[in-house]
Amino acid sequence: MRRDYRPFWVHQLQSRWQSAWVNHFIEPQLDGCGLGLEVIGPRHFKVSGPSIYIGEDVHVMALPEAPVRLSVFEAMGRIEIGNYTLINPGARVTSAERITIGEGCMLAMHTSLNDADWHDVQHRIFAPGSTAPVVLESNVWLGEGARVLKGVTIGENTVVGAGSVVSRSLPANVIAAGNPARVIKPLPEGEVSSRTNLFNMEVPYEQFANDFMRERLKGNNLLSWLGSFLFPRRFD
Repeated sequence: MRRDYRPFWVHQLQSRWQSAWVNHFIEPQLDGCGLGLEVIGPRHFKVSGPSIYIGEDVHVMALPEAPVRLSVFEAMGRIEIGNYTLINPGARVTSAERITIGEGCMLAMHTSLNDADWHDVQHRIFAPGSTAPVVLESNVWLGEGARVLKGVTIGENTVVGAGSVVSRSLPANVIAAGNPARVIKPLPEGEVSSRTNLFNMEVPYEQFANDFMRERLKGNNLLSWLGSFLFPRRFD
């Protein structure tokens, strides 16, 4: 579809259904969950193991072909996700020690964070092998398909390019890419915005989001929405 034909009230019903799913099936699996957790595609958000903590106003999008997975290995690890973080389809966070994701971070599609080797080079029978904590400081942006390995700390505001493998720590305020990831250049001078700003506006975020969707879906009605499914046209 080129256009979203849903009436605004259908969007609201879908949002309420998603919230109900999160409250009933996801939040009870978490050891801590702040207010404002939003999950698009909650059936495809998979949580496994204890000691998983999610902050306030965290947004997750999951798809059938690209589920989001938060996993703690045999109660050995811990996952902490800071306020205002955005997690996109296919992201995977797997811990056997500790993974900390700071405020306002963005994990693009198919990113991966692991704090273990899962098997030693010589002794390959038992998991998880060697472990070391992983830390993303505030406002880190991982590009699509980026991999963050054990023992890595990524400094605040840093951007990691798509497909990169981060095997060593990176400083704050840089752009890094490659396998292994290396600093390419510093961020341009000036203030770096953050998802945190969305939740510190004069207008409350919920009102801002509703106003945005109401304008985007303006003029849609039930017949046009059903027609787009039953009788799709070339430019729908």
